[in-house]
Amino acid sequence: MTSISITNPFRHLKFRRHTEQLNSLSRSPPYLKTIRAGFVPHPVQCSSAATSCNKNPIVKMCGVTSAKDAEMAAQAGANLIGMILWPGSKRSVSLLVAKEISKAARACKAEPVGVFVDDDANTILQTSDACSLEFVQLHGDGSRSALPMLLQENRIIYVLHADENGNILSQIPDKESSMIDWLLVDSAKGGSGKGFNWQKFQMPSIRSKYGWLLAGGLHADNVCEAATMLRPDGVDVSSGICASDGIQKDPMKISSFMSKVRSLSY
Repeated sequence: MTSISITNPFRHLKFRRHTEQLNSLSRSPPYLKTIRAGFVPHPVQCSSAATSCNKNPIVKMCGVTSAKDAEMAAQAGANLIGMILWPGSKRSVSLLVAKEISKAARACKAEPVGVFVDDDANTILQTSDACSLEFVQLHGDGSRSALPMLLQENRIIYVLHADENGNILSQIPDKESSMIDWLLVDSAKGGSGKGFNWQKFQMPSIRSKYGWLLAGGLHADNVCEAATMLRPDGVDVSSGICASDGIQKDPMKISSFMSKVRSLSY
């Protein structure tokens, strides 16, 4: 399969902050990566109440900026807690805060995810160990090109981008996709809170270990519609659960989002 790359306008910027923080943090022993049963896609529909025999899509809450918000999200039912380790985001966190978020997530039985944009393999590996990450999420050509090395050490969430018309703009060879834990489909401008055309989108016939996550402009008022239409194995929300400052998480929005996700049955 031929790969189509997205040019990232930030890939040539030099960020030194994380390197300095890595040197100041003691290197934590790598966590044993737990092997979990895979999620198989099934038809999804919204119902007024999920029956006891039904399962729900998993939930990743991303852009978490504090241990307090991580605990709140995990206690509400989030399976994955994402933190952004790219200084170009307004929701970026330091490595020290990322370590605190990971600890809070694990204490609540959720799994911490570090989001990387155009970092090299060594930076990602060192950060993953220092912050006790369970997954690394790869954005940008630089981070994605590090995949072969990362597959030997980390559990991977690999990001594919879709344009406004629902066309996939980046791809991954079948051989590599089968070794990835999760695929995540986001809008072309990931983290913007903007979605893409769900009606025209079709998930490519590539398979990861556990399925795929839908991201891009999700919130309590549209997650049922999106999941019913596309039937993802999980959903990823960030700006849709933010407070008015666009950074901290809002407990009411989290509660509302989780209520809607729990009403999904398949």
